[in-house]
Amino acid sequence: MSDSLLLWALAVIGVAWAVGAYNRLVRLRSEVNTSFAAVDGELQPLARLVDDMLAGIDPRDEDRQQPSEKFLAPIREASSELTAALVAARVRPLDGERIAAVRRAGERWARAWDQAEREDAHDLAGPQLPDTVSTERALRLKQADVIGGQFNEAVDRYNRAITQFPAVLIAWTFSFRRGRHL
Repeated sequence: MSDSLLLWALAVIGVAWAVGAYNRLVRLRSEVNTSFAAVDGELQPLARLVDDMLAGIDPRDEDRQQPSEKFLAPIREASSELTAALVAARVRPLDGERIAAVRRAGERWARAWDQAEREDAHDLAGPQLPDTVSTERALRLKQADVIGGQFNEAVDRYNRAITQFPAVLIAWTFSFRRGRHL
């Protein structure tokens, strides 16, 4: 009788441990998802920055010209790519390919804006970008870097948890996969 009682007690302890380990992994995955939502919330306004800038230009203001389409095209293309990558990654922020696509799109977006700002500085007709746009972009980029770092820290905690023994057994059983940094 005492052997079967001991066996049952071990079984209950094992099941309780497994449930606890599973819940911890789900909580950490949820933290990654929440962190990505913050990243998404910060990068979406950056992707819309050119359209917001155009909406803020008063057509009656003779001192401020509308930027040319040639000037805006690379920024718009990069913004569209960033928006599409964010939409795809929103569904599965731990999917390495989707996060890599967000990172690549963000880098392309930054290059397009940098090039536009360099060209704008040398435009003899005057600047096409309002000064406030560059300032807002710089502030938002700093905030995005901070939030991206928080996402990466959440991914690190999740990745450590799914590789620790014995939680690795639960992670393997329920197909928890490693995440990637932004």
